Amino acid sequence: MRWLTFITLVVLVVSLQSTVAGRLTCLGAAPDWVLVLVVFYALHARADQAMAAGWLAGALADLLTIERFGLLSLTYGLVALAVCQVRDWMFTRHPLTHFGLTLAAAVVVRVGWLVYRAAFDLPGDGVLALGWSCVYTALWAPPLHWVLLKMPRVLGIRRSGLRSARAPRARGQRV
Repeated sequence: MRWLTFITLVVLVVSLQSTVAGRLTCLGAAPDWVLVLVVFYALHARADQAMAAGWLAGALADLLTIERFGLLSLTYGLVALAVCQVRDWMFTRHPLTHFGLTLAAAVVVRVGWLVYRAAFDLPGDGVLALGWSCVYTALWAPPLHWVLLKMPRVLGIRRSGLRSARAPRARGQRV
């Protein structure tokens, strides 16, 4: 993973999240592009780098919210951890994987935020708005992941194709 490229990308995504995403609302829901980026890196980067990237993306997103600092960085770091745990059982380059993992991550994050807001008696969205927001964010994942997968060398992620699972060569006499 190339950290300079990641930092540039996350600054761009957080900037677009705070300026453009509000104008792309659909039925009152805005996409969470930072979450889509966190899921992408959790699928394709090393686990330790993905968790650090998730936390860093959340910390930068925290700077632009009115929530307590650390809420987004904690949740996005935990999302990266969870996706890293299940990615070996998934087709990491398939659009349904991108949609499904982003949807699951969005549901967990939004329900966590709903519980947090209820615990501190803060106003929040209803359950129906929460569900549509999660689906709308997940719908953005396949096209954004497709664009990011077109530049693996720039991002410093693994190239497409299956990883080699060959058995080590036996030493000794050849037959």
